[in-house]
Amino acid sequence: MKKNNLFLAGLFILALAASGLVQAQPASEATPTPKSSDAVPSRLTRKQLLEKLQLSKEQKQELRKNRASYRKTIAELDGKLKVKQVDLENEMEKPEPDEAKLKEIADGIGDLQGMKISAKIKAELEVEKKILTPQQDELLKTLQGKESNATGEII
Repeated sequence: MKKNNLFLAGLFILALAASGLVQAQPASEATPTPKSSDAVPSRLTRKQLLEKLQLSKEQKQELRKNRASYRKTIAELDGKLKVKQVDLENEMEKPEPDEAKLKEIADGIGDLQGMKISAKIKAELEVEKKILTPQQDELLKTLQGKESNATGEII
């Protein structure tokens, strides 16, 4: 009986260790939690970014136009994508979906996603080539870093 209880206790401790509930960490390895006042923003806000670029009045106006046009195009394409996705779902819910219709809808979805990518490329190129000076463009790339494409936004 004693061996059985010892065996069960060992299994319990092993299960806790495996689940991560029992983990000892030496004090020397403990990492201090940063204070809120020590926190450094990982990215500049759009406003901060524009301030650092020291844009002229005309450049700011052109950027606003470019961004507004891009956002409008993306909103229109997103709306069309949602409609296509609903069409796809409706066709899939039918007792016998039409494969040709499904292919047509899927092709349409692919075309719209491609159009979104093209719109982003066009807007970014316009910013780089037509609005910013080469020095501002280099500064922008430095400030944005590698994560800039993750957001999908244009400055």
